[in-house]
Formats: sequence, structure tokens, C-alpha cells
Amino acid sequence: MKLVKVFAVIAVVLAIGAGVGWQVWLKDQVAYAKVATAYGAKMVCSCRFVAGREMDSCMQDFTADISAVTVSEDEATITASVLGGAIKSRAVFEDDLGCALVND
Repeated sequence: MKLVKVFAVIAVVLAIGAGVGWQVWLKDQVAYAKVATAYGAKMVCSCRFVAGREMDSCMQDFTADISAVTVSEDEATITASVLGGAIKSRAVFEDDLGCALVND
């Protein structure tokens, strides 16, 4: 009986440790995804609407580090997203001002 209690305590401690570790890892990954989508939206917006380059040309500027980001264009707006749109950022072009990130 004593051995079962020891294993139960060890299992609980391991579960708590795994949960904390997962939370820390996930928090870092979400922060990275937010930065990557904001960077992608702003850079592609500037490339497309300020520099006047084609979308394919703009996408070639990125390294493999940002390859998981999906970029779409709608009029004067660029949206970059990951995880099927769960995390996304938008940049909007305005004449004489250039591109700026917008909060949704």
C-alpha cells in the first residue's frame, strides 16, 4: 500500500512538471508566431505596395524560418497567419504613409 502511494505522488509530481514545461514551451511558441506573422505582414505589405513588386518576388525574400506563415492579399491589405488563422496579423497600405500593422 505504501508503494502505491509513493508511485501516486511521483505520478502527480511528473504530471505537474510536464504541465508547467508544456506551458512555458507553448507560451514561447505563441510569442514567436505573433512576431513572425507581424513581420511577414509588414514586410510583404511594404514589398507589394511601396516597392511595387509581385507577390511571388516578395515571398522569395523570406528564409525557411518563416516558411510556416501563410500570406494573403486583399486590396491594400496583407494578412499573414499560422495554424490555419489561429494567429494572424494584418498590415494595411495607405497612400503617402506606407504600410502599418493594424490591431484586430
